[in-house]
Amino acid sequence: MAGLLNYYFLICAAIVRISSRYLEPKGVSSHFNLQCFMLYPKYMSCHWSPQDGARPNATFHLRYKMRGATEVEECKDYITQGPNSCYFSRVNLCLYLTYEIWVETTSETSEKLVVNTEDIAKTEPPTGLTTEGFGTHLSVEWQYPPGIAASFYPLVFELRYQEQGSREWKREPDVGEQISYSLEDVTPGTTYRLQVRCKHADGTGFWSEWSAPITVQFGWHSTKPAPDAEPQ
Repeated sequence: MAGLLNYYFLICAAIVRISSRYLEPKGVSSHFNLQCFMLYPKYMSCHWSPQDGARPNATFHLRYKMRGATEVEECKDYITQGPNSCYFSRVNLCLYLTYEIWVETTSETSEKLVVNTEDIAKTEPPTGLTTEGFGTHLSVEWQYPPGIAASFYPLVFELRYQEQGSREWKREPDVGEQISYSLEDVTPGTTYRLQVRCKHADGTGFWSEWSAPITVQFGWHSTKPAPDAEPQ
């Protein structure tokens, strides 16, 4: 009797193992390295990388749906952002919602990427930097990126500056939400380069790129775009 029971359990275990192979989602994998980001409020783009050894003529389909919804849609623009990408224009983009996004081929499906647009967003850099010097103080002002209102999408800012010819940037990380800042103890007669960047005030998303640099020789009351490339 014991032998028959052992044989029965072995048969059941084999059936469960075989069944589980077919119950698993087909080709679920993270090897596509699917990533998405949003340039608020203009567009969102997603990019992926084919697995090493993938068929060179494999066709990729990016599919998505809103969290909690049942309707699945396919990417509408595979061209704008180049190969292996999907572009969501403002017309096709729902802000402040959570997406479930994945990539499929005829034989494989990536793991779902679950993203809230606010968590992957950054804006364009601040614009309109100007400066005015007095004593040993240099006052810097700037404007919000185009198309963004402080009352609807508040930003925090970070300022950096360097003496001309130096590769070392000094940063002022505690600027907060204000759009002006006073640098203390600058040296009259010295030429400085300045830039500002921003991100959402609640800490979500990413920092913008640095703004176009301006140069000012402290003691002047005017600014001009920096003609040279930004040092790294």
